[in-house]
Amino acid sequence: MSEITLDALAGEIRQRMDAFNTTLSDATSDVKLAEIIRGLLPNLLEDKEFARKLRFTASPEPKIGGKYARLGMTVSDVEMLHDITRSAQLVGKSSGPSDELRGTFAAISEGRYVDTAVLRGQYEAQFSDMLSRGALSPEAYERAMRAMDTAESGYGSQLIGAQYVSDLWRGARAQSRVFSLLNTFEMTSPTAYLPVEAGIPELLYVAESTASNSSNYTTTKTGSNRVGVSASKFVIHQMWSGEMEEDSLVPFVPFLREEATRSIAHYSDSLVLNGDTTNAGTGNINLDDADPADTKHYLAFDGIRHAGLVDNTANSLDVGGAITLNHFKGVKGRMLDTTYLHDWGHPTDPNDLVHVADPQTCDALSFLDEVLTVDKFGPGATVLTGQQAKIAGHPLISSIAVSKTEADGKVSTTGGNNTKGQVVSFNRRGYVVGWRRQIQLETERLPASDQTRLVYSMRLGFGRFTPTGAASGIESSDVMYDISL
Repeated sequence: MSEITLDALAGEIRQRMDAFNTTLSDATSDVKLAEIIRGLLPNLLEDKEFARKLRFTASPEPKIGGKYARLGMTVSDVEMLHDITRSAQLVGKSSGPSDELRGTFAAISEGRYVDTAVLRGQYEAQFSDMLSRGALSPEAYERAMRAMDTAESGYGSQLIGAQYVSDLWRGARAQSRVFSLLNTFEMTSPTAYLPVEAGIPELLYVAESTASNSSNYTTTKTGSNRVGVSASKFVIHQMWSGEMEEDSLVPFVPFLREEATRSIAHYSDSLVLNGDTTNAGTGNINLDDADPADTKHYLAFDGIRHAGLVDNTANSLDVGGAITLNHFKGVKGRMLDTTYLHDWGHPTDPNDLVHVADPQTCDALSFLDEVLTVDKFGPGATVLTGQQAKIAGHPLISSIAVSKTEADGKVSTTGGNNTKGQVVSFNRRGYVVGWRRQIQLETERLPASDQTRLVYSMRLGFGRFTPTGAASGIESSDVMYDISL
């Protein structure tokens, strides 16, 4: 075979392109053009290798057939229906998924059932290897082995790779208004420590070194600290009675998924906004004059509101009347750390500074003449979920996770006392969410009581930036309260 030079190859390409362009110029209609393309590129679409190289987008969701398609069910709906009916079958309460459901599940789902004992064996091997390599202490190994006992499914196996579980997580983040704005990271252990900047190194003005024994330049330090993030467990535990026949469940599966998604979205927002670990008769910012139940979600960790109302009270303002644009100018000034040179109130990206208010306060702010409402943003503007306006270029978001309060900015157990509005301002770069377990859904059939149990669980942690290592050093948030409506 003769050797092909680059010049010869380039010349051939030019000849082919010239011929192609000449042919195209003679085309007088779309039909003629289509014939020319088919003639020049025979069987190209049937070339599997060519198609493989062009497949750069995500595969479309598999098409569902049969009655499930007629009922408008998605892949996630079918997976959840299969999971619930299978759990009833494994305890002898039901014949399990119908042949049509089994066939549909097998055709469209990438999920697979793995026995819990098999999963446990795999994890034991991984933990043992980590122990032998010194990556896991003996104490941590024992904790990990004990923790696995609590992760076993109620009926002996888990559906791995199920789409409906990941859809819950993605759907909840999409519907949330604050939680989705925060950066996330995967926690490889129950407690993670994140390094944070405490102080930037100083730039020094120095003279040229001219002698062989010149003194060393003065050294400067890069200050650093760390923020601890500990995972807490959250669950939604539901039970309902009735027979586990497939047809009776079909109408409820989409409803169950939708309601679970809405719940996780709302409480995720509330977690990061309202977290307060004060568990006593008085003092919790979410229940000022009563002892909150030990299972209240906000007891897991301190959140964004807590930073301004409790941890660093200099970053808060008792408005004591109607709110105006001038109050927001004060917010930007309070979110300034001159010691460590952190300017949270004047971010490079205006969308990093976010104002979140209860719905009534948000509506009142939208009527201020100086506030730019969403309808005036223009077609190319980025609008965050729940955003109602912009104040001095920064998003204003309405969230029902922010409630009206008493005059001190805390929520009373007596609803009639909560008449004042509040605005929570924060720089989203100052906070991070760690997830140890995104969302796990387990189903269990209880034949003794003719009930079905659904347990949604996740493990999350929350980190707040503080250059001093203490909560009192948090400058990335601010709270205005006692707002007259």
